[in-house]
Amino acid sequence: MKLFISHQHGAMVMALLPFLYGMLLAHPVWAHSFLFLAWCALYLMSYPFLSLFKDKNNPLYRKWAMIYAIATFLFALPALFYNGKILYFGAAMLPFVGINIYYIKQKNERHLLNDFAGIAIFALAGMGSYYFSDRTFDAQMGWVATYPTLFFIGTTLYVKSMMRERKNPRYWRVSIFFHTVLVAYFAVIEQGYLMLAFGVGWIRAIYLPRKKLSVKQVGLMEFVITAIFFIFLLLGTL
Repeated sequence: MKLFISHQHGAMVMALLPFLYGMLLAHPVWAHSFLFLAWCALYLMSYPFLSLFKDKNNPLYRKWAMIYAIATFLFALPALFYNGKILYFGAAMLPFVGINIYYIKQKNERHLLNDFAGIAIFALAGMGSYYFSDRTFDAQMGWVATYPTLFFIGTTLYVKSMMRERKNPRYWRVSIFFHTVLVAYFAVIEQGYLMLAFGVGWIRAIYLPRKKLSVKQVGLMEFVITAIFFIFLLLGTL
């Protein structure tokens, strides 16, 4: 049986990176594997579930939303047995899911605030992954939320300047300004690895919009850029 999944593979990377970062920054435990599988199933469920708000009578959406919901529940059981308080992070995601639903009903999924709502959900997943094993709130949890979020905001602005808003130079200028501020900040506070982590995105934001790249080429480049960012991020914060 072929899985029913979204073709937005970049969003999947955005969903997984904060979770993995939070897990690695904390102390990974056996139950993290079940929490990871539950998060993956929940992410996969989001596509058919949210699609129901566009076409509530589509049997394919209902079928796969239910399949992924059951998978999420089953994978989550061992994780909840280990630390049931992880549900609080799921509850914190609900207002942002509400924003997603609103823009879907408005047929305006590409709105910038809708993208930011998704990024916030991914940040909460990373925070939950960090909290899961040690049950602590500290400064490092803030890193888990902040660094990937800043990177994904920059990515969102860049992608819009490359594809959806290519004819709107404002997005290109805002993207460059945003990346420049980040790189300058980490240079000033002498965080070399973090400067490099965001510096790769800064170079991409300046250089690639001048090139005529296909959607596939943009996507492949983002996989590479995200991998480099993650490596430097781990070197700078682990």
